Amino acid sequence: MSRKRSRSQEAMTTNDTTTVSSFPLVIITDILLQLPIKSIVRFKCVSKSWLVLIKSSEFVTAHLNRSIRNHSLIVRYYNHAFGNDFGLTLLRSDLKQHQVELPPLEGLSTFPKIVGSCNGLLCLDVSSAFGMAFVLWNPATNEFKGLPTPSLTESRLKTFWMVSLGFGFNQDTNDYVLVRIVNFQARYDAIAEVYSTSTGKWKEVAAGTGSCVIYGGQDAVAVKGVLHWIANGIGVLVNEKFVVSYDMNLELFWRTAMPELPTDCYVKALSYDQSLALAVYPGLGFRSRLSNRFELWVMNEGKGWTRTFNTAFERIAWPVGSFRDSKIIMKSVDQFFLFNPKTKRNFILPIDSGMGYSYKVFTYVDSIVAVNGENDEKEVEAQIEGMVHDGSN
Repeated sequence: MSRKRSRSQEAMTTNDTTTVSSFPLVIITDILLQLPIKSIVRFKCVSKSWLVLIKSSEFVTAHLNRSIRNHSLIVRYYNHAFGNDFGLTLLRSDLKQHQVELPPLEGLSTFPKIVGSCNGLLCLDVSSAFGMAFVLWNPATNEFKGLPTPSLTESRLKTFWMVSLGFGFNQDTNDYVLVRIVNFQARYDAIAEVYSTSTGKWKEVAAGTGSCVIYGGQDAVAVKGVLHWIANGIGVLVNEKFVVSYDMNLELFWRTAMPELPTDCYVKALSYDQSLALAVYPGLGFRSRLSNRFELWVMNEGKGWTRTFNTAFERIAWPVGSFRDSKIIMKSVDQFFLFNPKTKRNFILPIDSGMGYSYKVFTYVDSIVAVNGENDEKEVEAQIEGMVHDGSN
């Protein structure tokens, strides 16, 4: 028994000869993939068949695979002394800075924080505190979408103490995931909830992290479908440090003990060489002859932590992220630079770095990934229906 074909499948087969001339579909696809994103977005209006092609998951993935070759850096900066000078800037491969305008979001009480950057999508925290409102935004297409309000809220008997966030991509389910971990006052155990673009809903998940709390304000690190945070023990574990991890596919939390580190150091989680890594540094203001030291510890599956690098910079510097999984983005008092642990070489980044400012740096790629998640057929069919009513082919 033959299956009834969808309207989108019919559009691909019945309109190719009339709207795509005599060019084979593979040639049309290759041409479109090489165009700027603004042109690709406009060409969705050419015909029903082009709309179906451009919004298909195959085309979106092919475009993303090309874009990944050209990583950029997106920087959120703000003046922490006055709080009235903030913005987003994009550093592309041409090493030129481009100011990024926020989408027209209503009712903002503060400049949005970037929770994470993944496949061209930015997850923004647009709340004033405790991660209570979020927006998914694609800066390249300027599409954005407000997410539902989280389920875990305060009450008279439950007051927020710490809220930690993470954003990543579950490749197994083709799903973008936002994780919110809540610690309430007078409680040692955390509660977590997860939003996924495939369901469009929040779901509470057993945190299972035990007596520990994730550092406030840090960025989660995504490595092979797992989000990671640095955490401090509390209660009986007050002197311990951990990595808290969440597998986006298994929906499972666990914690891992850190290697034995000096008690007066700072630690930042990074993605390095397709593995979870810990950047260990004294931090600004640490007074000792080792104040410019930098160590890199890498988690080797089945073997535990291995210190792969130990060096001293000419000046005090601290890590702010990783780039292309092979270089560390470092920040000193007056400049940013890329550090390659394998070659021990630095490369100065032309990012404005004024005194009195705080910065968050994320890797970014241009993409046509939809903020609604996977480009499902219902959405395509709705757009085709509109084009039919408009009389377009």
